[in-house]
Amino acid sequence: MADSIQRDEDKVEEVRFLAENFGIPPRRAAALLSEGEEAERLAAEALKEERERDPLAHVPVPGEDKDPEHLEKDIGDLGKPVIRDQSAPT
Repeated sequence: MADSIQRDEDKVEEVRFLAENFGIPPRRAAALLSEGEEAERLAAEALKEERERDPLAHVPVPGEDKDPEHLEKDIGDLGKPVIRDQSAPT
């Protein structure tokens, strides 16, 4: 029983690998690895894990003590001049 659970986890991992590294949709990746209801179950598990994963986990977040309205003094090349177009009087 534990062996079959391990194989299922391995297959879900393979579906996730194909989806992430090769851009194959999880349903198609699951269909490549198995058939019928098992493929549907694998795809559903892979999609569930994909939805639960935080896509912004690697993005830095400002500290809680920092004022949300705070602007950095030196933003380097990111600072762009504001150009205002003067409209002709109508």
